Amino acid sequence: MKNFFQIIILLCVFNTLSAQEFTVKDSLKIESKDTITDFSVDDFGNVYYIRNFSELNKIEARTQIKKSFSNQTALENLNTQNILQITVKSNLFNLIILDNQLNPFQDAIRFPIENNFSPTLLTLVDNNFLWGYDPVLQRLILWNYQQNKILRQSVILSEKTGDEFYSDLIFKKDKIYLVGTTKILVFDDYANLKEVIPFQKFNQIEIGDEFIYFTNKKELFRMNLRSKEILKINLKTPVDYFSTNTRHLFVLNDKVVYLYDSQIKS
Repeated sequence: MKNFFQIIILLCVFNTLSAQEFTVKDSLKIESKDTITDFSVDDFGNVYYIRNFSELNKIEARTQIKKSFSNQTALENLNTQNILQITVKSNLFNLIILDNQLNPFQDAIRFPIENNFSPTLLTLVDNNFLWGYDPVLQRLILWNYQQNKILRQSVILSEKTGDEFYSDLIFKKDKIYLVGTTKILVFDDYANLKEVIPFQKFNQIEIGDEFIYFTNKKELFRMNLRSKEILKINLKTPVDYFSTNTRHLFVLNDKVVYLYDSQIKS
């Protein structure tokens, strides 16, 4: 099989995805008998997946050498946005930071902690800070995890309705997105609520500079952050998981990763 990732980057960027069927350029079979419970790709095209909530695996883009990490606890919420600081939640409330070889970057960040900050959603900022959402406090909090103290926090989120559930917290270029079942709350880096975006049911979500990508019933959609227009992206396969980097779309279906040849705006 030809190298999965040695491709020519297309110069044409498709703007009307609702009418465009992406062409599968290549594919990669993940050899695993277990269920894949999370999936992501970094900016270099390296593939990451969690096997049966127990083992994080990485497939190198150039060599296709496989690396793995496990600490004998449940692993979930994989984040490869920063290729030098891969994060994964362990045992529900602990955050593990790994380097790009899947070696622990430091000791696990453990929650709950003594300061009555017990976040259920976490997203790393850098070597000192992370954002967390605490459903008891109903606040978004910027936490210095090296010094175990709060730096900033939002007001109590009165936007929350009685039946609202927040499932994702995403940090992207000085904006923080708290994603719920009916809306997305957008904050600036001072924890000020700047926008409320009406939303809909979804299975998986990724947020870029201009668009929100999400799946529902194994189909992929794109929302324009400015116009709020939602378009369906036509693909050749159903979507178990998907991931985008700065250039390409990766879709996982039935343990096969499909690489689509169209560039995507992040």
